[in-house]
Amino acid sequence: MIDQTAPQVVRNYLAQLETALSGVATDVRDGIVAGVAEELGGLDAAAAAARIESLGDPAFIAAEARAESPATQPALAPSRWFSILTVLLIMFGGIVFPIIGWAVGIVMMWASTLWSRSQKLVTTIVPPTVALLLFLPNFLRSDGIFGWHLLVLGGLILPGVAAIVTGILLGRSVWSRAVPEPVEGR
Repeated sequence: MIDQTAPQVVRNYLAQLETALSGVATDVRDGIVAGVAEELGGLDAAAAAARIESLGDPAFIAAEARAESPATQPALAPSRWFSILTVLLIMFGGIVFPIIGWAVGIVMMWASTLWSRSQKLVTTIVPPTVALLLFLPNFLRSDGIFGWHLLVLGGLILPGVAAIVTGILLGRSVWSRAVPEPVEGR
């Protein structure tokens, strides 16, 4: 994840680097991006620009990473329709097909190489945790606000909001890395 407090030149470079590394294994990509982010962290815009100049073009770094990785058949990047369907299932699948729709979206996300492990963990853990944390007091106390209000809020509304928010964040992070569908007649 790119630090939003970093200078714009650093954020742009890290975004270009992450896009250039899209065909590299996820753990290698995450390691390279994290290493470069750590190296550029804390630098002001001028110092960061100078350091970026010495690091070189993100495409060159990606080419070196591909050359050093084992000679395996590169996996095809999932198409945009797959990423859109996955995000929509995570966001709204639990509403259309309670629990099952969301679970299918989570399985599709884990099967994809478009998202990092940390993004997958957050998306998998946050909605159920929100539901559990809001539903748990209902068992401890059964009067007042901890009655059916909390059941509705904790069991239905807030986990859905958490799923929608994590889906939006996933969609934003993957949009540039997914392969667009070919257009007929062009």
